[in-house]
Order: sequence, then structure tokens, then C-alpha cells
Amino acid sequence: MSRPRVLGITGGIASGKSQVTRILESLGAVVIRADKIGHEVLDVPEIRNLIVRQFGQSVFSQETQSINRRRVAEMVFGDSPQAVARRRMLEAITHGPIRAQISQQLERSLREGIAPAIVLDIPLLLESRWDRFCDAVWFIDSQEELRLQRALERGWTEAHFRAREASQWPIATKRLKSTCVIANNGSLEELASNVLREYDHWKASTN
Repeated sequence: MSRPRVLGITGGIASGKSQVTRILESLGAVVIRADKIGHEVLDVPEIRNLIVRQFGQSVFSQETQSINRRRVAEMVFGDSPQAVARRRMLEAITHGPIRAQISQQLERSLREGIAPAIVLDIPLLLESRWDRFCDAVWFIDSQEELRLQRALERGWTEAHFRAREASQWPIATKRLKSTCVIANNGSLEELASNVLREYDHWKASTN
């Protein structure tokens, strides 16, 4: 088998990136999920202790004996000077270990070559410059009202949604820096059809 191609996924908050990666996974792609890695990193005792030391006991759940990710998110997302400072503090603690895990998984998947494609599901794909390792970047395009609705269905508040959005690059910038736009404004079946069509086209263009 030839070297697997690397595909990056980006888009706005709640645009359907995870749905797209699940569809690609069902088509045989290997998916590297930064959120899953990030959750695992937070369970490393040394990192957990650093976060509690920097952010206080309120971010630690005695019930689960783990970091309360929702509480941390409330503190670090947004564009206020305080949120920006806290976010940089969190990134200084976690980004190194997360990047190391992503790199290891990517290198292993490339070396093993058992899948036709490797998908990078990384929330800050462009901001963190992971697109440098991608052969293509797909922008998942979804109307803002739909994205907000999905976020509310997850249990977020509108303020939380706006704060998260403000902490990332503008939608227009992400779209401009992507090589392809996948529409996600309809049903899951329509999304799957859009993904399959573009995936087949992409594979054919790289052969």
C-alpha cells in the first residue's frame, strides 16, 4: 500500500466535524482525535496537579477525581484579557503533551500504512499549524443558527458558544485556508453523501 494521505478537518464550533470524521472512519480512514488525547492528558497526575495549582480547586471534581473540563472551559474561552491569559496558561501546560501524542500517532499511522487516509480531527488545526502535515484540509460549512442550535443541544449556553468562537480564528479565515468546503446544512444522509463524493474525488486525484 502507498503512503497514506493526511486529511485535516476544520470548521466553526458545532459545524459537524466529528460527524464527518466518523463517516470517514467508516470508509476505512484512521482518525486521530485531539479532544480524546486532550482528555487523556488531563488525567496524567502531574498535569492535573499543575492545572489545579494554576486555576484553583474549583476546577477539580471530588466526585470523579478528575478535572472539571466544563469549569476550565468557562474560565479560558473568550476574548477578554483574563480569558486570554488563562488560555495561554492552560496551553503552556497541556499543548506540549497533546502535540507529542498527536505526532506519535501520526508517525505510527504513516509508518504502518494500513489505511488509505489519516484524518486529523484537531479543533485548532489551522491555529496550531497542523495543516502543514496535511495533503488537504476540509472546511465543514454550516450556518451559524444551526451551529448554535447544536451547541445548545449539547448543554452549552449561547454565551459559552460565543466565547469559544471568539477564541478561534474567524470562520472566513478558516474557509479561505482550506482546500475544500463540505456543506452540512441538512440531514446526516446529505452530509454522508457530500463526504463520500468529495472523498472519492480526493482519492482519485491523489492516485
